[in-house]
Amino acid sequence: MTARPISPARPVPGAVAVPLAGPADPHATVAELARQLAGAARAGDPLDAFLYAAGMVQAAEDRLAGTWTAPRRLARHLRDRTGPSAGPPADPPTGQPADPLGSALDRAARLAARTPVLDKAVRWTRDLADVTDELAAPVLDSAPLPSALYRRLFRLVERFDAAPVLRRTLGSAVRRPPSCFCSFDQYPADLAELARRFDAARPLPAGLPLLVVGVRTSGSYLGPLLAAALRRAGHRAVTGCTVRPGQAVLPGRERELARLLAAGGQALVVDDPPVTGRSLAEVAAGLCGQGFPVDAVSVLVAVEREPPSLGPYRVVALARPDWEVDRLTSPDAVRALVRRAVPGAADWARLEVGPVGSPGRGLHRTVPVTGHPADGPPVPLRVETVGLGHLGRRAAEYAALLPGLVPEVRWLENGLMVRQDIPAAAPVRALDAARYVAARQRALAVGADRSVRLVGRGPVWEEAGRLFAPLFGRGAVVLRPLLADPVARALTRAARPYVVDGRTGADRWTGRDGRWVKTDWTEGAFSHLDLAGYDPAWDLAGLALSPPHHAGTTDGDAGARYGAEVRSAYERLTGERIDPARWCLARLVQVQHGVSARPLGRAERRRASARAVQEFLAEVYLRDLPAAPTGADGPGAGWCVLDLDGVLETDPLGFPASSPLGMLALRALRAHGFRPLPATGRSLPEVQDRCRAYGLAGGVAEYGAVLHLPGRPPLPLTDRDGSEVRSVAGELDDLVVDPLARWTARVSRRHPGGRYTGLDRRTADRIAAATGTRVVRGEQQTDFLPPGVGKAAGVRALLAELGDPGAVPVFAAGDGPADRELLRWARLGTAPAHAAPEAKAVARVGGSPYQAGLAEAVAVLLGHRPGGCARCRPPRPSAQSRALLALLALPEAGMPGLPARLLRLACRSGGSAVGGGGRRAG
Repeated sequence: MTARPISPARPVPGAVAVPLAGPADPHATVAELARQLAGAARAGDPLDAFLYAAGMVQAAEDRLAGTWTAPRRLARHLRDRTGPSAGPPADPPTGQPADPLGSALDRAARLAARTPVLDKAVRWTRDLADVTDELAAPVLDSAPLPSALYRRLFRLVERFDAAPVLRRTLGSAVRRPPSCFCSFDQYPADLAELARRFDAARPLPAGLPLLVVGVRTSGSYLGPLLAAALRRAGHRAVTGCTVRPGQAVLPGRERELARLLAAGGQALVVDDPPVTGRSLAEVAAGLCGQGFPVDAVSVLVAVEREPPSLGPYRVVALARPDWEVDRLTSPDAVRALVRRAVPGAADWARLEVGPVGSPGRGLHRTVPVTGHPADGPPVPLRVETVGLGHLGRRAAEYAALLPGLVPEVRWLENGLMVRQDIPAAAPVRALDAARYVAARQRALAVGADRSVRLVGRGPVWEEAGRLFAPLFGRGAVVLRPLLADPVARALTRAARPYVVDGRTGADRWTGRDGRWVKTDWTEGAFSHLDLAGYDPAWDLAGLALSPPHHAGTTDGDAGARYGAEVRSAYERLTGERIDPARWCLARLVQVQHGVSARPLGRAERRRASARAVQEFLAEVYLRDLPAAPTGADGPGAGWCVLDLDGVLETDPLGFPASSPLGMLALRALRAHGFRPLPATGRSLPEVQDRCRAYGLAGGVAEYGAVLHLPGRPPLPLTDRDGSEVRSVAGELDDLVVDPLARWTARVSRRHPGGRYTGLDRRTADRIAAATGTRVVRGEQQTDFLPPGVGKAAGVRALLAELGDPGAVPVFAAGDGPADRELLRWARLGTAPAHAAPEAKAVARVGGSPYQAGLAEAVAVLLGHRPGGCARCRPPRPSAQSRALLALLALPEAGMPGLPARLLRLACRSGGSAVGGGGRRAG
């Protein structure tokens, strides 16, 4: 017998489907939201009307307050630097401004709002906020849209359409989807419960003025609902507003605020579930700075675990499992939903409901359900939360545009989706994953890449720019937006923009019998917890970061192959080339901010980031060279031994990376027949990565404790490992051991704020004495070596394994005491200008530091500068690659070379050197 067919979902009774002309961009403008608001009002749907109106208020108020302008962002940066690194800030004395620069900007905004142009926009936005406040009541009560409110909505939309000044001032402002009704699965009923708990904790006279302050973005939605719930509970004088941390409440309404304070009013701050509560505490402190007593400020918030500690401020919390979504996903509620949603389910003999799961904070809940018909095989289903109103309805609308690529959606009701479930059998293949991205790009295409408008709100390009902020030192707050951000914007701008998936890790696919489907296809595009972008490279890079292919393993080859296969398959399917720089940048941001099956540790992030840059540099500088010879092919023109840290690579980005001059030196050695070999204190997996990326015959890892020869097992040169050191260090506070090092131990001290340093001499000597190891000190780490281990001995052993015993390196470059014996042994031992005195004493010292010093040394060996002849000159990189190379070049010559490189970068960032063919921002 076969299972009865399960028909697609019918429209939910009472629900409203606003048809799409095409996929709607989740980052909608005020002008687009105005049209959607009118459609929801005509359909008599108060929930969608409320969501559209609240989004318009959020975007308009941010535009009028200049939230994302450079001065506001500077104020935020200064506040973050002067405030504590974690936790809530201390509250300022009552009546004192919490942020002088922010207060000055508030005053400037209020003055600007009095101009005729902005005054009209301010008044229209206030009227819209009032209507949004009134819309919250029917949403809270599940009541029809009142006809009077319907008419007011249409008048507001007509005013907007009829006023060019409004369209010009506010029309292009962009809404970010709210996490409260997208990722966090909050419901209006949660706000009613918070209001009830506030009244129970602090009974107040019904006539006492209450100011509900929503912290944007989510506060634009939660604030009106909380105000409506308080009015429903009997409070007669409730005023609502929204604010960003560091901004004043009720701007331009000082008299209203003064009356509220004079009457002893209370302020209630509301936002979505917090992590540290810092934003909530900043807003609460700002209210105190505007005159509210500390005991008149309360914070009302749903929490996933413990309520945040907010110092003197009262916290009214709604903890799990008291959220409305927990009631809606209880076994009985899920059974009832499936029985009325799926045809024939009411007659099934049994309906098995599994445990509720969630991949993590701010990610949707999912419930496995198995139906057992009396006359057929089991029917696997899944009930998932998807968000409210049109924010959740996109799941079904996008699924209809992606048939066969995502599970079939059977029903959608009240933020819950019933869909087909396909048990997993194997990891998704690269070709199938690339086919999904290509099909999604076609089906969910949008007219413009709007990420450029989302300054300060988490676009991919902005996070990419921030990765390079350490290169500018103390000047980063000024130089990064001017020099790094333009490069990042150009490299991430989509030529064919679409609604990206945002979460393409291998754990988010399922399939069998050669068919794979994507199990969550809208969450990453709608949550503000994800980065905003429109570029397929972002989705493809998420696949390259998939756990089965890299995280937690030392199999760099497998991860590199999978990433290359995904990229190559997409290029074949679409004809669109992913430039090496674009690919590298997308991978870097995915490593730091992407959503994977499990969080990556610091060592994993550093290694994955370093690998992305290695593969970019190899593609630009080495791809045209003949395949590297094997060990049996002999020394060629001679063996050249290179240290990594401080010579071929530097670490200002938070992970080790080479530079244009470093790669030119490496290319020149290979092009002229020399055989480069790395000899480093870094771990075996890191040496394996570089040998694979750069085509090297082998390498010495962990100060000579272990050798790497491609295609062969690791060859240890010591019978000890670093386990003793790891055990001792694990007993001491704030010490972190590198998990990649095995035969040695690399230990760092972690400081507040995430800074890492080597150990103090006393601690290092104590560990060394207890374990019988030798200490090598560095800026960010202290290494502990077993007796008898050394780089020179490791290189001798490696050359013997490569079939050239007794050979002497023709060239060596190093900068530390551990390189001394190696530099003395080589025919030409060189050290860059920054090297330690022990290295300088036995080497030819160059005039420049870091990779510039390495390039000078290689020039001495070759008789010309690297890249100076036809044999070693590299192909000309693309404009996009040249832009990224200009950023990577900043640290290669140290401080003496920085001004010239900054000037070159400024010329590139200010001109049109970065190509890409992206569409204009819409």
